[in-house]
Amino acid sequence: MKKPFFSIIIPTLNEEKYLPRLISNLKNQINKNFETIIIDGKSTDATKKIIFKHKNFFNFKFIEIEPNLSNQKNLGGKIALGKYLIFIDADMLVSKYFTNIAEEQIKKKKGLVFLPYVIPQEKKEYPEINIIFPIVNRLVEWSQTINKPFSSGPSMIWEKDAFNLIGGFDNLFGEDHHIIRKAFYWGIKAKCLSKLKVNFSLRRMKKEGKLKLIYHFITATTYLLFKDKLQEKTFKYKMGGQIYNTKDVKVKKEEFFKGYLKQINKLFNKLIKD
Repeated sequence: MKKPFFSIIIPTLNEEKYLPRLISNLKNQINKNFETIIIDGKSTDATKKIIFKHKNFFNFKFIEIEPNLSNQKNLGGKIALGKYLIFIDADMLVSKYFTNIAEEQIKKKKGLVFLPYVIPQEKKEYPEINIIFPIVNRLVEWSQTINKPFSSGPSMIWEKDAFNLIGGFDNLFGEDHHIIRKAFYWGIKAKCLSKLKVNFSLRRMKKEGKLKLIYHFITATTYLLFKDKLQEKTFKYKMGGQIYNTKDVKVKKEEFFKGYLKQINKLFNKLIKD
């Protein structure tokens, strides 16, 4: 049996709302030279039912383990048959040409790790957010050149042997950023693929609000440029689609800016002292 060029690895936890869209995208790929590996963190919703509903439509593997993002991704990488591993979040969307463009770009660029560009799914709904994503993509690309590399987060592509050689994702908060920094220390530099795009969900912004998104962007970028890793207590991110079923209480702009400007000032002062 011929091995696939790609293994697409999707970690899930209660993603009944978003996963069907991504599965539909994968079923419609022009280039079908891939397998799909879903590592579920013991979802309590209909995620597992949805996965098996589509099992006859494409080549896929399903494993259920205790919820842990790094462990889920690493297990996917361990059992993968593909030459290249595509890690992608369950709430992402891709065009039907995604695997086609990915294979073309990898063969053209020649490397061991690649970072697609991210664009917002809800760009028409939130046009004012569109300005942030080109900045994010450029910052990620720029970071690869200044010995402080990081990633955009939701998706990356690894040559399988290189991924396993460096030990995969470490069990740290911000594992997707940390692995790019770790790869750099191994002499592996990520290459950004501007022609390959993943559609990023703004579900976190819908829950927390635009102001928090901007704050997290500023603080995350600052930490990644001045420190080696993110601090979980600063961001309080949790895994699982279930947390997006309710909205956070809205905060008045005046209260937000007073509180978060103090936090940003405190952060910069701490970084300067360190």
